[in-house]
Amino acid sequence: MNESPETVDIKPNYNTNDVAVEEIVKRPLDGLEDVCESKPKICKLDEKIDTDQSNNLSKRQLKKIQKQQMWMEKKAQRRVTNKEKKIERKKLKAQMRESGVEIPKVKTTKMAESACKQRIVLDMSYDDLMSDKDLCKCSNQILRCYGMNRRMDNPMQLYLCSYNGKIKEIMAKHNGSESWDIKYLENSFDKEFQKEEIVYLTSDSSNVLESIDENKVYIIGGLVDHNSCKGASLKVANDLGIAHARLPIDEHINMQTRKILTINHVFEIISKVVTGMSWKEALIGTLPKRKMFSVIDEKDLLEYENCSLESKPKEEIECPDAEKNENLIEQNLSVEN
Repeated sequence: MNESPETVDIKPNYNTNDVAVEEIVKRPLDGLEDVCESKPKICKLDEKIDTDQSNNLSKRQLKKIQKQQMWMEKKAQRRVTNKEKKIERKKLKAQMRESGVEIPKVKTTKMAESACKQRIVLDMSYDDLMSDKDLCKCSNQILRCYGMNRRMDNPMQLYLCSYNGKIKEIMAKHNGSESWDIKYLENSFDKEFQKEEIVYLTSDSSNVLESIDENKVYIIGGLVDHNSCKGASLKVANDLGIAHARLPIDEHINMQTRKILTINHVFEIISKVVTGMSWKEALIGTLPKRKMFSVIDEKDLLEYENCSLESKPKEEIECPDAEKNENLIEQNLSVEN
């Protein structure tokens, strides 16, 4: 970006030595420009602060700043590396064409051609409850859902309802998102589907989802709130008088952390169950190590090694998923090329 950076003076009680920290945001689909990038900010510390006052910065805050610096230092190198990999892929493809070798293509099946008619809806009506940063996270979780669905042998029928307002603006920053194989609907889900066939998935429900019914429409709330809006999705279901249920996590997994899952985790679990996995296999294969304490009845599931007693909470920084997104970007680049 060509805009000059803003300068932000930090109060004296948040001090160490002079540090320059650029605001970090998530990586986009194309890997060239940040999807939700705002003006870079430089945090300039007051030079007149006493050394004693600099010690007031907590270890957590210091670690956060150090991580931000490390990420920014490697940012330029990552872009160079990604560009070099892209060039290498093109060279390899050219060599394969010249030698008459058939280039393998990623198999993708359109939803219209899929044998699976299971309907999954992401309810995007929570714009006003999310900050811009959380809206960016939400858009990236939608990207992951789309990526998983398009790589299924028989993708599910994926809808985005209440698709307007802020989230639509954020999604537009993903190059080509308007042509993704997703059914974008501006209306709310209760106006598109019959109430008797709707089941709203919410962790606050007292009902347990025991099986997936192809005749039902399962709603996943498109909300990233870090548990600050507890009960919001359950309230929507109750206000509309529709059925609601929670995933059977307690019945199969002892959780180390809160049972709030990301949009893409819920989608992935549902997709695995739809393809024939048991709930236990789907949960173990999807949930991150840090969230699982132990498996209930794990004697017959010893082959799963991602269930650990060592749970270290992931510290949040400005862009916690930046590194993960690079792999996703690389995959998308290879598909597009």
